[in-house]
Amino acid sequence: MNRANRPRKARISGSSFDSRAMSRAGDGSTLSLDFTTGVLDPRVTFTRSTTATYINSSGYVTSAAINEARFDYDSSTLALRGLLIEGPATNLTTRSDSFDDTGNLSWLASGMTRTATSATSPKGITETVALIAGNGSFRSNTITVTASTLYTFSFWAKNNSGTQARYRVWNATAGSSIVDYTLPGSNYISSINNTTWTRISVSFTTPVGCTSVFVYPCSSDTAGTNVFLWGAQLEVGAAATSYVTSTASQGTRSQDNAIIAAGAAFSGWYTGGLNGTFYADWYGGVAGASGTQRSVLATDDVTTKHLHLYQTATTNTMTLANFGGGSTIATSNAISPAGSRSKSAFSYATSAMNLCLNGGTVASGTVTGFTVAPTWLSLGGPSTSGTAITGTTVMLNNSIRAIKYWPTVLPNTTLQSLTA
Repeated sequence: MNRANRPRKARISGSSFDSRAMSRAGDGSTLSLDFTTGVLDPRVTFTRSTTATYINSSGYVTSAAINEARFDYDSSTLALRGLLIEGPATNLTTRSDSFDDTGNLSWLASGMTRTATSATSPKGITETVALIAGNGSFRSNTITVTASTLYTFSFWAKNNSGTQARYRVWNATAGSSIVDYTLPGSNYISSINNTTWTRISVSFTTPVGCTSVFVYPCSSDTAGTNVFLWGAQLEVGAAATSYVTSTASQGTRSQDNAIIAAGAAFSGWYTGGLNGTFYADWYGGVAGASGTQRSVLATDDVTTKHLHLYQTATTNTMTLANFGGGSTIATSNAISPAGSRSKSAFSYATSAMNLCLNGGTVASGTVTGFTVAPTWLSLGGPSTSGTAITGTTVMLNNSIRAIKYWPTVLPNTTLQSLTA
């Protein structure tokens, strides 16, 4: 097996390790995962079958190898955000990096010049980017889409002292605008910084009957456009995920799998049976309050063993559910704004549950069907196998900072203080 294709786990010297001693914290928790250290705990098995990108400590787009965990950073503050967990994605554009397209197979310029220019890209290296200038439009060729579906179009841009450049999305099926470039001030590229790259994104729902679109990284109705472009991406979903490079064909990224598998890695700290408390510190799923639910953590996604903490799809509150839904309880306070950092904790004693979000009111209720102690824990998405995320449509698509577990039921006041 190629070394790059092996699941990544931290090395432990010697033939064995004391997982109980290693997991004990001074607060009584038996599991304490801190992903803001940039180091993966050896009990977490991490896999991903493709390479993937993330923002590194210098604020640049960089690539992680197959099976390499991504610890991403804030592009503005350069603060470490945590372990990035994303679902699979496809970049529907082609030739996305430089827009250098002999023969106009992927990108077409009308009334504008397209120059392949050597410059420092969002990767922080010198490579080819596109310099677009003139009065007209620069757009993709036809991209096949599904009607009545939520998409996000994103790209990096850097103004080159131009006075006007705007982006748009066009319904190629009906010949009408979806994202209109004439909206006052809402989508001007020319207002961005002249010295640093900015990632621009817009989400939209394809109209009924729409089966193809054009995306315009740059379009104008007056002279003066002069802008650098790099890294176009069109993907299904409510927000831009990490950049997926495409060449002559569309690019893909497989899902991240971060799981504490059945065996000593799990049983060494999970000792509460049907009783316990979990805590999570994470950034809200990029789908926010729309699209679908976003998973934070889950035990075995099988009958009788399943506990699932996730953001709801519509109200953006937190829900604790068992296998197949069952009875659920949701907090009354929502994550706001969507994608922001949040903390949640829940306690359980067989079917009695208490759940708190960001220090708010504790919601109490009953989750039916949880009758057998779980045997594995998955992060950022549920798993029916214990080896890979199987609920890929509800994956977090953001970063987890910390996960903790206590083998006892903590008081509601403690749930509030933990998450405040």
